[in-house]
Order: sequence, then C-alpha cells, then structure tokens
Amino acid sequence: MTASDRRTILGGMAGLATLIGAARLAQAQDALDRVGRSTVPVRLNGRDLIFALDTAATASVVASDLVGQLELGPAGAAVMHTIVGAEPVDLVQAATISSGALNRSDVRLAVGDRRGLIGLDGLLGLDLLAGQRIDLRLRGRRGTSIGRSRLDDDTFLQAERPRVTFSPPPAPAGAPARGLITLQMLVRGRPAKGVVDTGAAVSLINPALAEAAQARPLALIGAGDGHAVQSPTGASISAQPMSVNAVRMGGMLMDRLGVLMGDFHIFRHLGLADEPAMLIGVDVLGVFEGVVIDLDRGELILEI
Repeated sequence: MTASDRRTILGGMAGLATLIGAARLAQAQDALDRVGRSTVPVRLNGRDLIFALDTAATASVVASDLVGQLELGPAGAAVMHTIVGAEPVDLVQAATISSGALNRSDVRLAVGDRRGLIGLDGLLGLDLLAGQRIDLRLRGRRGTSIGRSRLDDDTFLQAERPRVTFSPPPAPAGAPARGLITLQMLVRGRPAKGVVDTGAAVSLINPALAEAAQARPLALIGAGDGHAVQSPTGASISAQPMSVNAVRMGGMLMDRLGVLMGDFHIFRHLGLADEPAMLIGVDVLGVFEGVVIDLDRGELILEI
C-alpha cells in the first residue's frame, strides 16, 4: 500500500463519525464489534463474554447488568477519568479474569452502562493490559489476541514492518499512565501528541489541534450541528465533526481525516489540554491489515 493509497482510504472515512449511536453487540465469532472496535473473548468468573480493548482507559469496566449474574461483590468506589469528566463509579471484585495470555485473580472492575459500552459486556483497560502484547486485527475476521511481550524474529519481512516507538507522557498528579501509547505527530508541520485509543471508533481531537490543523466543520447527514460521544458510564458530551489535513504519524500522511472535536476531559487529565493532541481511534488504525502493540517494549508495529 502506497502513501497515496493510505491518503485515499483515510479521506473516505470522513463520514465514519456517524458510528456513535445505537450499536448492538457483535456476534462472538467476529473480531470487531458493530462500530469497528477490536474485541476479544474474556472469561470472567467462569462465564464467556466479549470485551473491547481500550488502550486509553486506565480502568477496566464490566456492564452493570452482569454484576448480579456473575456474583461480583462490591469493592468500594473510585473516580474514573473519561472523555466526559471525572466520573464516580462503583467497583466490584472478580475472582478470575482471563483472555489469551492475560490471567488474573482478585481484580477490581469499574461498573459501566451497557449503552455507554455500545452493547459490549465490558472493556479491558491499561490496569490489566499493561505489560502485554496486543495483536489487533481490524480488517477481516481473524481474531484479535492478547499475548506476552516478545522480540520479533529478525527476518527481512519482520524488519520491513513499520515501527513506531512510544513512551508514557509525564503523568499529572494522580493520573496513572503506565503503558499509555503516546506518539509524536506533526500537524501542518507543528508538533502534536497522539494517544492510541483502541476503544475509540472515531479519532478525537482537542481545540488546540483543530486550530493548528485549520480543521473545517464536517456536515454529517442526519447529525445536525453536532454529535455526542459517550463514556462507559453512559454519560455523554457534545462534539463537533470536523475534517483535518496534513497530519503525519510515523511517516504516514493523513488528509481529509474525519474526527470529532471537543473540550474533552481526558486531554486535561493527561496534561494535553493546551497543546495539539489527538486520540487515535480505530478509524485510523483500521487502515492497516494489523496493528501490534507491545506495551512492555514500547513498540507499535503496523502491518500493511
């Protein structure tokens, strides 16, 4: 795939922002849910479920209607930092949770709303994914998997796969950021930060990036003048569909990229409110055949 091909594909995604809405749970054999997020089978307290992978979430979440069914005991309360704000959530205790190489006992999960989870049973955040290797399959039906961190074989084909290294940003007080995938980007030649968010179906930008990119409003059929983005709790915040050009990430140029812009709390929480920043969703990652994220080695490997 050439750079021109990628620009054409990305440009055709401008209308993808309509994906936030009443989506239903995908069938378990699919690697993606109905809004394009990568999912994995999860076994929680002996029951088989489907969770999304969310590399920008510091807490893992389970749908509230499963708490009683799975006999998840109360484990206090916490504040979860989401797109919408600092939201109080109830915590529950799970005896066991497993998916691929992930196998944990006595874990605490935040309780979310199934509508906010867009129909899924829950999501796996960085509290459980940190240190793992995630093999995302965003095109076709080959399943996504969670494995152990490892060094790729030193072969010609492996060496040809584009790699981007990342490291956690300086964390504000009280903001755990272990494993957060933060990349250096350029927007019309200006430095910007990108946070890889596999739980976001559409990429999100802050007002600073919209200004730097000279973003233009994007009219969506049936969406009116704005759009709503939901957090896992079901709370929502308004956002403006926009189109941005000249965004460079790891040697890839993105033009006519459809995004949602807003004053999202998560950017303030990460200390990125005043500089151009983007949450890179699966609309961008899905251009590639596969994406490997090694959270222990700090590598993002793009498969063309």
